[in-house]
Amino acid sequence: MKISRDLWISVIGVGLSTLVYSVIMGAFSLWMGSAAFIMASFYFGLGCPTKQLGNIVVSFVMGIVWALLSFALLQNAFIAQLWPSAIMFGLMTSLAIFLQGTIMPFTLVPGWLISWGTTMLIISNVTVTHWGTFLVQLFISMLFGPFFIAGAANLGGAYWQRWFPKRKSAEQALPRKDVDEESL
Repeated sequence: MKISRDLWISVIGVGLSTLVYSVIMGAFSLWMGSAAFIMASFYFGLGCPTKQLGNIVVSFVMGIVWALLSFALLQNAFIAQLWPSAIMFGLMTSLAIFLQGTIMPFTLVPGWLISWGTTMLIISNVTVTHWGTFLVQLFISMLFGPFFIAGAANLGGAYWQRWFPKRKSAEQALPRKDVDEESL
């Protein structure tokens, strides 16, 4: 089995950026580090579109806002029951899609929903005492995904390509005789 050069570059880049991020996460006790990996996976799944980073960030913010809104609504004993909460989540999901399709076309519904789900998972399992600090830490952790883990891997891959350019095959290195040099 022949493994492509591009695959090796991706493997090494993602592996190294994940290693560095894990050291940073552990050294500074960033307990929300999993949010970065979830968001990096989302960004990789999109194909790492650097031109859409702003849209992705806004979508992450909307997901956090949606999570805070739904968490606040779930503090009501009636809404926290099975059917009312299911209806609430269905309506909020529909509203997110409607908003993206109308007045917020710059957002990405998958980013919005994955951010919402990640935030809900965290706030449903951790007692939050300082909401401001919590939200800043969460948002920064989410941004580490596309900007640090994926971004460092892409940047490293670009440098790797420059430092170790592809070798030309013997056929590519020879001038073609069937092409008139004056037409070039």
